[in-house]
Amino acid sequence: MEGYTSWKRGVYCLALIFFPAAISICSRACECSNAERPCEYLRADVVFVGRVIETLQAKHFQDKGGYSPGYSMRFAVEESLRGRLGAEVHIETGGGGGDCGTPLEAGAKFLIFAYKEKDGTLWTGMCSGNRPLTGDPRLDKVVDEYRSLIAAGRNSIFGRVELVSPVWRGDEVDDGPEKPARDVVVHANSRKLNATTRSTDDGWYQFDQLPDASYTVAPEIDKGLDFDREYPDRYVAQLRGGQCSNISFKLEPNTRITGRVTTSAGVQLKGIEITAIPARLKDIHDFSGKWDLLDENGRFDLWPLPAGNYYLGININNSPSAESPFPPTYYPGVTDKNKATIVRVQKQDVKELELKLPEVAKPRTVHFVATGLDGRSMSKIYIQIEDLCHPGDASSYVNVDLDEKGAGTLTIYAGYSYHLHGSHWVSYGNDWCSKPVVIPAGTAPVDARFVMYRKDVSCVISETDNQRK
Repeated sequence: MEGYTSWKRGVYCLALIFFPAAISICSRACECSNAERPCEYLRADVVFVGRVIETLQAKHFQDKGGYSPGYSMRFAVEESLRGRLGAEVHIETGGGGGDCGTPLEAGAKFLIFAYKEKDGTLWTGMCSGNRPLTGDPRLDKVVDEYRSLIAAGRNSIFGRVELVSPVWRGDEVDDGPEKPARDVVVHANSRKLNATTRSTDDGWYQFDQLPDASYTVAPEIDKGLDFDREYPDRYVAQLRGGQCSNISFKLEPNTRITGRVTTSAGVQLKGIEITAIPARLKDIHDFSGKWDLLDENGRFDLWPLPAGNYYLGININNSPSAESPFPPTYYPGVTDKNKATIVRVQKQDVKELELKLPEVAKPRTVHFVATGLDGRSMSKIYIQIEDLCHPGDASSYVNVDLDEKGAGTLTIYAGYSYHLHGSHWVSYGNDWCSKPVVIPAGTAPVDARFVMYRKDVSCVISETDNQRK
């Protein structure tokens, strides 16, 4: 159940809309996505009715060191619906708020859904489906519902198939209007069973009475359509004992630019970002366009894309950095935008292209010293690097440990003008901010000085530099 427990120490989790009474428990900082049916909460490893004996503050230690604050709750188990439990059980949870923890009041009675870690520790959270049991039979009948689901022991898979066309909203790709995809054949296959159904007029499909097994779900689609395949596990359901899984599909036109990036510069290409930007777009920043990260073979797949005319390239909305040390390079492999080839893509058209990176940006060293608001040499500094070809954006940033004289170095690139924004975190709302250090375009090493001159909540470039787009 590892895939269903990763939320417990994160910032986001799932909404309890099926149980209205439980919503009041949730903090505004913890938002949840909708659960369509009660059986979705049966993905838990343990389900029981219990009364909270005590709730104590706890430190939850992380795999790589450190810990997060939270709570450990001890329950008296009145009835175990799933999982082997003794008379008492300990359940861990986060601190509440952003981590989705749910510390529960001693003496209160709950229907609890908990998930088991590899070490056997049980966890629950705001969005796991927990339900307060007050003694009101109108509300507490939910326990009977879960008893029946578990006793029946038959599983189900359901979901919705939708047709969506991508559109440009400003400088980002977004979903256009959705409409149900009717009469789409959907398969749910396990080692022993191959089940088939069709979506109804409203796009919904359902498999009922499935035996315990792991199922892979997939629709039959026309070659002119596709759906997101980046995370195949989202289309796999491991079901047992009355569980269900909501697996939906968003079908979009197979309009894409795919291909390969090559270079003779000896630079590792994996993880470098490639971007397609509409040729009509004038105001470009580092989040403009549709992007993908190159794989270990330098391949990319830009999908979904609206039909249109595009500039394709590396760093064409950004600046050279240590992770992507190339000047802005446009397809088919030029650094002059006026010589770039515009890629024209029709609806359901697949463009297979090769982009050659002929050169690497030349590094340039900045030697600097940093002085704090207290007038002393600083021991570390955080520097945002603003390429003035993209005013207002930090093309990259570095954290630099300084020597006893407050001295350090960083790398920029020859031929570019920069503002460098230095800051230092002291405490919440008390960042030290420096005035921007101006670096004109050139090739020679540079000497610079960062002098902290004010405190702020954060040293935002647009406020410090007065260069709003």
